[in-house]
Amino acid sequence: MKSAALLEPLYRASGVDRVERIEKGLPASIIPALANDLFLSTKDLAVSLGLSPRTLRNRTRKLNVDEAQRSFRAFRVLRRATEVLGSEEVARNWLKTEQRALGERRPLDLLALDVGVEEVLNVLGAIEEGSYL
Repeated sequence: MKSAALLEPLYRASGVDRVERIEKGLPASIIPALANDLFLSTKDLAVSLGLSPRTLRNRTRKLNVDEAQRSFRAFRVLRRATEVLGSEEVARNWLKTEQRALGERRPLDLLALDVGVEEVLNVLGAIEEGSYL
């Protein structure tokens, strides 16, 4: 995972430290790295995150707080899906496939909002516990 090199330290940080790091801004290179890990174009990732592809294309140094936060949410979901499902390839495929537990929506399409990410993580938790239908 190329994005892991950039986001793993943030993932492992404490809550308050995470907030401070995100507020300072994350490198714009996170977006193409995360898109690469998901086998998506940068444009498709931006749309899934509810961000403007054009704006992201023009970012050269740091993401703003909202962009950084959304990118980190996507990384958390990819990382958790990889842990639960056993491999990055299976996780990528799962994120791109409609899930009955998510109202026949793709997990990837729910990443723009905190509540959507929460639902995706809940389904992954159910899979891990063996209670997923």
